[in-house]
Amino acid sequence: MESQQPYKRNFQPICVGKCYAQTATDRNILFADALFAIIQFGDGAKAAVRDRERVTLGMHPQSAELPFTWPGNDSDDERNAGPSIYRLIPSMQKFRSNLTALSQVYNVRPYQFPLVCRNADDTFQLYFSAYQGRIFVYRPRAAPSQALPSQPDLQLKPKASAAARLVGGQLDESRPHTVNHMITGFLGDEEIVLACYDDGDVVAYYTKEIEKHAKECRATSDRSHKSVPRQFFHENVGISAWGLAVHRKSRLIAVSSNRHEVVVFALALTQDPPSRRASLSRMTRLDIPTRTRNWRIIIRMAPSADNIPNVCFLDDCRGHAQRICAIDIKGTAWLADIWQGNRGLIVIPPLCSNLLKSEEFHPAPSRGWGIFALDERDFLKVKTTEELFGVPTNRLEVIPAGSGCQQPLVNVRNAVANIPDNPHNMLRPLAQPGPMIPLAWEPDMPQLGFAVQAEDLLGSDVGEEEFEDTEDETDEEHDEGGDSGDGSEVNSEEDAIIAGTDWSSFYFQAHELAQGLSTYKSPGSSPDNLHAWDATFKQQDSEGQGENKEDLGHATNENAMAAHKLDMTYFPHSNTVYRTPRKPEMMMAHWRRPPEYNRHPQLPEAYLADLGKKLFLLRTYEKDIELRSFSPIPSRVLPTEFGVICSDALKFGRFRDPGLRRHFHATSRLNMIALAPELSLMAIGSPTGRVVLLTLTRRAVPAERDDGTWEHGFRVEWVLPTGSDEMEHRKTLRPMHGMAMGPVQVGDEIGGKVGGVGPAMPRRYRLMLHYRNHDILSYELTREEQSGKLCIF
Repeated sequence: MESQQPYKRNFQPICVGKCYAQTATDRNILFADALFAIIQFGDGAKAAVRDRERVTLGMHPQSAELPFTWPGNDSDDERNAGPSIYRLIPSMQKFRSNLTALSQVYNVRPYQFPLVCRNADDTFQLYFSAYQGRIFVYRPRAAPSQALPSQPDLQLKPKASAAARLVGGQLDESRPHTVNHMITGFLGDEEIVLACYDDGDVVAYYTKEIEKHAKECRATSDRSHKSVPRQFFHENVGISAWGLAVHRKSRLIAVSSNRHEVVVFALALTQDPPSRRASLSRMTRLDIPTRTRNWRIIIRMAPSADNIPNVCFLDDCRGHAQRICAIDIKGTAWLADIWQGNRGLIVIPPLCSNLLKSEEFHPAPSRGWGIFALDERDFLKVKTTEELFGVPTNRLEVIPAGSGCQQPLVNVRNAVANIPDNPHNMLRPLAQPGPMIPLAWEPDMPQLGFAVQAEDLLGSDVGEEEFEDTEDETDEEHDEGGDSGDGSEVNSEEDAIIAGTDWSSFYFQAHELAQGLSTYKSPGSSPDNLHAWDATFKQQDSEGQGENKEDLGHATNENAMAAHKLDMTYFPHSNTVYRTPRKPEMMMAHWRRPPEYNRHPQLPEAYLADLGKKLFLLRTYEKDIELRSFSPIPSRVLPTEFGVICSDALKFGRFRDPGLRRHFHATSRLNMIALAPELSLMAIGSPTGRVVLLTLTRRAVPAERDDGTWEHGFRVEWVLPTGSDEMEHRKTLRPMHGMAMGPVQVGDEIGGKVGGVGPAMPRRYRLMLHYRNHDILSYELTREEQSGKLCIF
């Protein structure tokens, strides 16, 4: 393995090997006989990408053909259109979150060249990239380069829901059904890919179904025999959706939005679940509570909360989700109980603005973008303080408690200067340096927030072409593209509702609905948590004391009645329950009600002791990273543990470059976070195009200090691409579309034995960086078992 050795650091540093790069024009021939060649986009791709950029910036294209956005709306059917390079190269949306993902299951590594697999079924790699409103599914054809073909193996085209067509978009009112964020995760034993949209839609697919259909599509060239999987989950949260999280054991999906709230979807869990319910594991576990309803749990924050770009779950000592943790763009972390009613929030304010300043919008404070909950087992055990923080003790900066944080902090920013081949230390000279001020406001260039504030949720500029989805939701996506046929009259009634809705009337009905249905009564005292509410409904079901037929008059048969009874909404802040409205106009009227907030007194951090274990929260800002710990034992019993901050962990340094400012506007945000638990490794990426690699560490014996202990921390070990890799493979700097990391599997074993004999191979992870000009850089990561050194292949 080639390696770039860093200068002396007194711990086992990362060693960096080859960076595998693919550009939009690359051709990769896998076999000597050239029977099968991978071509990403071919000749003309670079010019097409450039002309799209020029049009976006208000400049004239240099080619004769006028660039256009693709994938387009569902009415833009490429099957009936003439050939164009712009129908081959997908357009990438700006100002979003992470838009690529790797399957954590379907990622068996192909054989190395020249023993590369000739049969596409020999590799099960699934790589997802969101372009506009579609999800492209690829199966990379070569290892370790992970080269992508020019055409995806599958396209997922989830149609906008009826509610989404009413909600409209915030970032782009003319293209509201555009993906904001995408992740993979586990819902029980099943892996899913989950995406949320600017029009509030949230969709999920099972990756096993995607993998199955991808194989079928590769086995036939006849479009009439190709099919795509149906989404098993399709909901709407009423406004632009951003943060996503999936909880495996509790089987929950969390979505944050610009409504300054988090919606947790807790699907029904029974022994014989209906089709809309989440599937149970192969073996039912006794410690998983059953749920008789599909619950929409709406978690309201305090009035001071802002847009919420990221969210995560907090587990109790049994591994069940107990709280939600959300970060708003002010940097505040909001911790709220999911199940218990009438309980206040735990609020963790951002670090003081004097410590964290924005690089792009200096001297404004650095905004909050990411939140991630960690467990004790995620940390690598080390012996010394330098192994703990990656910096000698005499180069650590200690920040006492009270400086914007209840815990004392250790600032490890000096470790950044010690990173070999750090691209920030190899800045190219500016052509015309300019002042560090933000550009003047332009419609396509939002300032500090991650979404343009819309005065009207409907989006007055939404074009009629956005309402072209005409098939009923249950019949969508029968063909490969999911496009409907003509069918333009199917939704005529719905479009009439959209055009002629009397919203004041529906507001009154929604208000009455909420007032009437929030007063469900139980035989005894009123339930004070969701589990008790659910048990009450279960008892009423068994006793035949559910809602009367008049309440369910819209249901036309027993199946419809049963499905309707399953959909309930719970507000923990007020401990109220009512039936979830399903008609889109009623949902819209509900969302237009005056906002409610959690006005209960805030709870101290000591309340986190009810988790029954130590909690660790990693919070990211525009370029800064913070780690905090919360002990279940009061601080008066044990010494306070220091938190860790790395300010300026991932600076860009080019925001004043006149040739790059328009491309990189509003990209200073650490909003892409991935964990490789077996490696104690975190990858944290920024749309500026770089990723910082951290090793999570803990001292075997805590170091006692006068004002606390040094026990848990992280080492800032590498910034990728390295400076050398950027000079070779990123000659044209463009923002990052997405960062994806997933385990590399070998045969039937995960990090197992080659050929079933010999010692087990160390676990490897694959990291792929996907840029807006369609350049892709990939690495493989592992850690040496004995030395603890993290290697990048």
